Amino acid sequence: MTPEGKGALFYSSTPDLGRRRPWRSRRLLTVPTDSSSSSSSKHFDLTRLRPWLESGYLLLTPNQRLARRIKAEWDRLQIAAGKSVWQPVAVKALDHWLQACWQSAIVSGDIEPKTSLSLLQEKELWSKVIAADRQQNGDYRLLQTSSAEDLAKQARGNLLRARVDMQATAVKSEFTLDANCSTFARWLSSFERKITQLGCVTAEDRWQQLLLVAPGADLPKVVLVDFDDLPPLQRSCINHLASAVQELASAAGKATIQARSYADRQQELSAIARWAAQEYQDDPDCSLGILLADMNGDRAPLELLLRREFDSLGDKYNSLPVNFSTGITLDRAPVIRDALRILSVCGETLPMTDLLGLVNSRFTDCNEADSDRVVRLLHQLFDDGEEQLNLGRLRFLSRSVKVGGEQGLAMGERLASCSELRLQRLTQRPSDWVKSICDVLGLWAWPGEGPLDSLEFQQVEAWYKALQEFSGLDSLAGRVNFHAALGMLKRCCQNRISQPQTADSGIQVLGPLEAAGLPFDSIWFCGLQGNRWPAPARPNPFIPMALQRKHDMPHSSSEREWNYASTLTDQYRAACGRFIASYSRQLDGAPEVPSPLLGAFPLEHIEATVLIPEQWLAQASASSLEQNLNAQAPMVSKSEMSHIRGGSGILQQQANCPFRAFASKRLLLEPLGDYRAGLSAADRGSILHDALYVLWGEINDSAALHALGREALDEKIASASAAAINAVPESVRLLVGMHCLDLESQRLQKLITQWVQLELARNPFKVVAREEPIDFKLGELFLSLRVDRVDELEDGSRIVIDYKSGRSSLADWLGERPSQPQLPLYGLAENVQALSFAQVRARDCRMQGLGAVEGIAGVQSDIAKAVKRYSDCEDWSSLMTQWQQNLGKLATDFLAGYAQVDPLPAACNYCGLQALCRVDVSAEEVL
Repeated sequence: MTPEGKGALFYSSTPDLGRRRPWRSRRLLTVPTDSSSSSSSKHFDLTRLRPWLESGYLLLTPNQRLARRIKAEWDRLQIAAGKSVWQPVAVKALDHWLQACWQSAIVSGDIEPKTSLSLLQEKELWSKVIAADRQQNGDYRLLQTSSAEDLAKQARGNLLRARVDMQATAVKSEFTLDANCSTFARWLSSFERKITQLGCVTAEDRWQQLLLVAPGADLPKVVLVDFDDLPPLQRSCINHLASAVQELASAAGKATIQARSYADRQQELSAIARWAAQEYQDDPDCSLGILLADMNGDRAPLELLLRREFDSLGDKYNSLPVNFSTGITLDRAPVIRDALRILSVCGETLPMTDLLGLVNSRFTDCNEADSDRVVRLLHQLFDDGEEQLNLGRLRFLSRSVKVGGEQGLAMGERLASCSELRLQRLTQRPSDWVKSICDVLGLWAWPGEGPLDSLEFQQVEAWYKALQEFSGLDSLAGRVNFHAALGMLKRCCQNRISQPQTADSGIQVLGPLEAAGLPFDSIWFCGLQGNRWPAPARPNPFIPMALQRKHDMPHSSSEREWNYASTLTDQYRAACGRFIASYSRQLDGAPEVPSPLLGAFPLEHIEATVLIPEQWLAQASASSLEQNLNAQAPMVSKSEMSHIRGGSGILQQQANCPFRAFASKRLLLEPLGDYRAGLSAADRGSILHDALYVLWGEINDSAALHALGREALDEKIASASAAAINAVPESVRLLVGMHCLDLESQRLQKLITQWVQLELARNPFKVVAREEPIDFKLGELFLSLRVDRVDELEDGSRIVIDYKSGRSSLADWLGERPSQPQLPLYGLAENVQALSFAQVRARDCRMQGLGAVEGIAGVQSDIAKAVKRYSDCEDWSSLMTQWQQNLGKLATDFLAGYAQVDPLPAACNYCGLQALCRVDVSAEEVL
């Protein structure tokens, strides 16, 4: 027996249980509101419900929120009437009532006891069914297995709620006409066998069981309050379990729609936040409903804007007088997100984003975010370019990283301790994995040493409930490895909502379904784009389209979505005195149109405004901005000079942007590396240099090159390439793998073969220097240079050759600020007659240079003609003199501390220091 107050539902073992009910009534009624005798309030107007309550009817609502509002208003009225004891109001959400009926039937023995599957358990069962079918019938592929599981679960629920008989011949034949539907039919048969074997039921199965219960003698009379859509299965259950069924439509009257359009979603949400704050300031007892058509996308930005308007940030975080109907999934809560990150370190790889989160987490005892060793570790990891970190390498680096006299990180010790647990080798039931999970979190002292605030405490409690739900998967999952166990635990957290326990508020943010039947003084419905309200039809791909439309299943047709949206909109308008509907004229750069439901109402276009919080504007107006434009850094002192290391890169950065040279060479600031797959361009360039170094060490001159036959030359090239690959650092070899290096070796041999063909076409030469170090003083600046190669020609003249795997241009050498000054520097440091880039690129190998020599393809000897666009030099001697002046000035400027943010075109493309120099921020924007 389940007490329901007045009109309770009883299950009895008396002979009357099998009697048919003498009558059953069902009528659709609308109770007009009489304002003269109204008992309306700011909370809820019970006027239209009071006759049914006094007649002993049980009120059934479409959602729990409406049931709570009715109960709260009933209790308030009883207290206001001076009562200390009163009969509880007979009101329940429909799903809760059906659940109570099912449990009562179990207790009374009318239904065979079976285990009720949670949503997660049901999805895990679908996962096993689909995996088994794919193994047995591998004639199809699933792009997203998780989505297929969700759609299969939804399809079965739709079929049961529509009371479709899957054993009917006509229905079976419809499923055979489509490959997706026939595959689902096979899945469904396996699923039904599984739940029968396990003795389990889903929510829809429970409702079907209720239809088998013989009706009792004392059945309640029920009123359906503000239902807009009731599936056949639930309607049948209500008719079966109630002696009389009435449907109470929405209250009479419709508020006029005030339609508005905004430039974009940020403007729209900002207007809503300002409106709510103003309404609350004018009347703190007001009742406001904010409906979000896109709750997932708009909830977070709207909450931030509301907190700004209500000054509820920082220490006032809990003072926001707004109630959100839905929270965030538990896995997104910071304290739980970090717990899942900790567990991920027991796997084989860890995303870089998770490592950064752990480094900055306050929910562990590894408080090292500001440590120089952490900075060094992160630089090394970003230089590796791996987005998915190998945990073995991470453990090694985090224990060996050293700065000054300090070595290793506490995080490294935690990683090592987790590795010693050997969780990768275990297979356990979920309930046994709980202990291992708690052991790992204990190693990291989760959830930290500091006190948790109220919300975090609630989230930790929800975590332990998620662990309990995870333990309940034993019968479905069996023994699983760590990877599968962690995946199931993450899904447990994704299926659980973290909703703060807050007091009820007059301002509520709701989804479209949750607002059904709730009264408000004013409602603002946000996000009414034409492609969202009504929503486009989204029929389930696993059910034949004709069958879905025949039974009017959810999302099956545009007509259904139109009726559904218009019915809900009418309910909202009937439940408030003022109804505002808005949409954004542009989303993500694409133009949008308003919902067709707004077509009959005048649309007010709100122009874009500057979205700056008033608090910021007030602070800005009360402050004064002092502007000091100073590009002069301190001069390089003698002590600092001894620590500055570098070659041509110093002048290259000074030429490209003086500030970059100052930040990089003196402040030692470098951007973090980018993620990449395989070898970086710098790695491939180094390997090419090494291979050519080895090759010319063996061949030495053009005569020896010509003396080699084709096979011998190929052997030399292969040997040089192998030597260069073998010289790759072990750390790089581990990161990219041998397969990548094998491919690079093949590419390298082909590339060098192409380059050698160009060398064979040259006049006789001899290689006199390879990778030769040169110490050079330019003014007061000491530079350490390394020349790739120096060739001596037949006439005794020499040419410096610099290998380039990228594109090169003579323009990069010329002008007052040459962007690539290394070759001019080599020319000043060495007594040579020519300089040339050796562009070693697939299908584009060439020499590109200048000099006082003849007969080298690509090396121009007519200096005046070659440089006329950039210089007035007439010959090689005058060009060398100009380089001496220009490069000397760059060296002088660097030593003098000249650090103007003055980049050459394209100099910012690969800089990475824009956040420091603010090159994209104009003075007007600052002011």
